[in-house]
Amino acid sequence: MNSCLRLRSHPIGTIAKTDLELCTEEIPTPSDGQVIVKNTYASIDPTHRIWMNGKKAQYMDPVVIGDVMRAATVGIIVESKNEEWPVGKRVFGFGGICDYYIGIPGSNLVEVCACESDEEIPATFELTYGGVIIGLTAWHGINKIIEPTEGGVVVISGAAGAVGSIAGQLARLKGATVIGIAGGEEKCNYLTEKLGFDFAIDYKSENIGDKLKEYAPDGITGYFDGVGGDATEAVFMNARNGMKMALCGSISEYDDNWSGIKNFNMILMRRIKVEGFICLDHTDELAEARAELVQLKKEGKLVVQEDIREGIENYVDVVNQLFCGGNKGKLMLMINDA
Repeated sequence: MNSCLRLRSHPIGTIAKTDLELCTEEIPTPSDGQVIVKNTYASIDPTHRIWMNGKKAQYMDPVVIGDVMRAATVGIIVESKNEEWPVGKRVFGFGGICDYYIGIPGSNLVEVCACESDEEIPATFELTYGGVIIGLTAWHGINKIIEPTEGGVVVISGAAGAVGSIAGQLARLKGATVIGIAGGEEKCNYLTEKLGFDFAIDYKSENIGDKLKEYAPDGITGYFDGVGGDATEAVFMNARNGMKMALCGSISEYDDNWSGIKNFNMILMRRIKVEGFICLDHTDELAEARAELVQLKKEGKLVVQEDIREGIENYVDVVNQLFCGGNKGKLMLMINDA
């Protein structure tokens, strides 16, 4: 049988367990050219909250009420009617929060997992530093937008998260001074002691603006933002003229509490260059990004922390960890044993 989570209502505020229904259904049957994939891991990302929203403008179509909850997944082909995608291959796709799904090459079935050809690469590679959502987002924001150099000062919001932690390490490798913003002493210590950040600010116990003045007295040259809200306002007030801002998310406002930036005028006053970007628009850069990130990982210059939880039935509790700072590194859900 196939366990799957179907969206039953658009969340209001925090995602509630009643917003999704755990269903038990027959395993689907593939048509010619299709395969059946048994999911092993699902990527749990802040964008899930966006996809559940049926009212706000967003970068792709929302999940339709009644559909299986969308998610990037890795899994194993267990039935195939396509000679190019044989049984036993590990694959990456957008399979959703379910045990099994119909994989359609060129649609929701994206690629064979890199671990099939390189045993040094983990089975979760496409969901973490080698993936479009995580690795490419961090790589593009740093290398193509912020372009840090020696003497620059780069601030990373959500710095202990999957994307922010990689972005900060890449900026540091470029020679910039890196300041991370995270929640809690443990996460801040992780940034400076394990990831090599120069400074870390605990937004739960410290004044972000005051600390930015202390750590970046001559102003900030680059800002990688996935949070928005108070952190972004503080950075704007401490920006150096011409600061480059890579905007990949605004997790502080995903729960319908949109307040906006109060000091928007600082974009003008400090001539800040703000560029919002979605990783899906830059898949042509994925091979280049992967090559660099894989090499850095093999050389021990890139630290990647995984936070793996278990069970489809726990999805709501797991995804909500993203919005209260309960995760450490890349959050994933183990659906079936690998």
